[in-house]
Parts: sequence; structure tokens; C-alpha cells
Amino acid sequence: MLVIVTLEMSDEALVHAARKGDRIAFDTLVDRYARAVLARQLAWTKDVSAAEDLAQETFLRAWQGLGRLKDPKAFGSWLLSISGFVGQEWLRRKQSDQRVRATLLSPTGPGKRDDGPDLPLARAVSELAPEVQQLLALRHDRGLTCEEIAKELGRPIGSVTKTLSRAYEQLRERLDQK
Repeated sequence: MLVIVTLEMSDEALVHAARKGDRIAFDTLVDRYARAVLARQLAWTKDVSAAEDLAQETFLRAWQGLGRLKDPKAFGSWLLSISGFVGQEWLRRKQSDQRVRATLLSPTGPGKRDDGPDLPLARAVSELAPEVQQLLALRHDRGLTCEEIAKELGRPIGSVTKTLSRAYEQLRERLDQK
């Protein structure tokens, strides 16, 4: 079956096509969200090479789990939640590796321990609901206006602006607490 994919297709249509084996449709989704996923992973790692690896892992997991996605319209928020899980796993592995190295290098020494990068904003964003993370990614990673986000998601503009406003307030509160 040949499916013609254009940049104008919705995420939902692309997900349906990708589920039927259309790799070009999935490639279009990757192109659409690559910048947002890479930016998210870069916030976790502070290293371009590691972020690229984690972004690739994110898209691999998305491809493998595409059949389990319940609402194809929610592909973006689902993908960003996968991205968050991949980043958190990376951070836990890195912290664990650093603890092991510190123990092996100075088992009795009180040396300063580095538990990885201090990423309060990335952590605060990862604590938000996936739908809110999607809005933030569309706004800041893809550079869309609130009107463009509303149109892309089929939501009222007031809903988008209010959700973003609440998200910014939640982030400010979380960052002030730390």
C-alpha cells in the first residue's frame, strides 16, 4: 500500500500510516519532533553526543510501542513522555556509575561526590503532565505561536494560553523551592 505523506498531515494520520508499516510517515513524525526530543535530552545530558543517542533511543521506543498508543492525536505528548523516561533512566545510570567509581577510587576518602549535572529546569518540566510538556515543547522547541499550537492540536486558543500560563507558574514555584 502506498501512502503519500506530506508535512500537512496531522500526527494522527501519520501514526495510522506508520502503524500500517509506512516508514516515511514515521520519518515525518521523527522530523517533526526531532528538535524537541533532542532539546529535551540535551537538557538532561549537557552533551550533544549523549543527547543524540538518547533521542535515537526515544524514537526507537516510540516505533516499537506505536501499536500501544491509545490516542494517535496525543503522539506528541506520548513521545515527550517517552523522552522524559529515557532521560531519567540515563541520569540514574550516570549517578549509579559515578557512585560506583567514587567507591572504587576512594572507598574510605570523604572526597567530593558529583551526582551528575544539576538540571533543575529539566527536572521541573519532567514533573509536569505530558500534555503540558507537549505544549511547552511546541511553544519553545518548535517555536510555534499559541495560535499555531491551538490549530495543530485542535484546541481553543484560550485553553492553550491558560495552560501555558499555569505551566510557567508551576515551573516558577518548583524552581523557587529548590
